Amino acid sequence: MRNTLHRFVSKQRTTDVQHSILVVESNRTDLLETASVLRSMGYHVTEASGFEEANRILASDPPHLLIAGVKLDAYNGLHLIVRAHAKHPEMASIVTSNAPDPVLEAEAQKQHATYLTRPWHDQDFLQAITRSLENVA
Repeated sequence: MRNTLHRFVSKQRTTDVQHSILVVESNRTDLLETASVLRSMGYHVTEASGFEEANRILASDPPHLLIAGVKLDAYNGLHLIVRAHAKHPEMASIVTSNAPDPVLEAEAQKQHATYLTRPWHDQDFLQAITRSLENVA
């Protein structure tokens, strides 16, 4: 996925992107790959490998977009999104999973979060980012 996504990204790159994104993922490979792609698009990306680390970042430097994996320590990405939205209702959010889960997808929608399942199509991932950030100042 990485090489294909980077080729696609090079066609989509923008130079004016001012949005910040916090990527929270317990799987290091997924964390680094996602962050790398977003940086190549010009986004300011902060990484966190767990729930507690992400909470500290959210308290000190809330991003425009929160991308959280479903499995985060004893919590899941939706727990993090609920907490983030309580303090920062304007924050956009995406929850990612390695398997389809209709219950989690429905819960994500209730939280106004986009639900993405890995592996995703390159274009779908980048469109989800763009759509999520459309209404963020």
